[in-house]
Amino acid sequence: MLTYVAIGAPCGMIMGQTGMEPWMVFALSSTFVTGSGQFMICNLWLAGVPAPSIIASVAAISLRFALYSASIAPHLRGASKRQTLAVAATLTEEAYGISLAKLIEGEDWGPRESFVLNAILIATWGVSCTTGAIVGAVVDVPTAIAAFVCTSLFICLLFSQRRSRGNVVAAVSGAVSVAVCKFLGLANIAVPASVVAGIAIALACDAVFDGRGARDAR
Repeated sequence: MLTYVAIGAPCGMIMGQTGMEPWMVFALSSTFVTGSGQFMICNLWLAGVPAPSIIASVAAISLRFALYSASIAPHLRGASKRQTLAVAATLTEEAYGISLAKLIEGEDWGPRESFVLNAILIATWGVSCTTGAIVGAVVDVPTAIAAFVCTSLFICLLFSQRRSRGNVVAAVSGAVSVAVCKFLGLANIAVPASVVAGIAIALACDAVFDGRGARDAR
């Protein structure tokens, strides 16, 4: 909850700078469960990026929630469809990590506890974003500083990953793809294009090297 406060307040400030009223900020933050997607929507909107490109970019980075739901589903087989849907529809990244760990460890944890945790975190995020929007209307906080909060979070997540060949190739390929798109004047598709390019090149690289390793072993 404390991390949601630290990240949600700057997000609310940026949302307020896009012209959203505090009640709008609360409504969006309480129903749109990917905080990074909210940062992306606001930053791209302020940068004048067309709506179709914003939708494509947010959809690309939100696909990970399908993987989250798929990985936690086997541990909820005893739950009803209504309970499973409630957990999946309110799943957040932090809640996913906590719930999955407790389900794997066999603790007294089920769909009810998972849903309650999801609801508490979503409420905390919504209140934090709304507070940030209210404070941002009174205190002038530069957009670049508030926006860098989300960027710094992903930098920390990047460096916390295992130093594998695929991860390095994906990061470098994504950065190069953004630079190339901007150089060619294709800034509108730079973000979704870099995501696709980074993943595709990393998978191809792993497939090539894994194939060579298998041949060498034979």
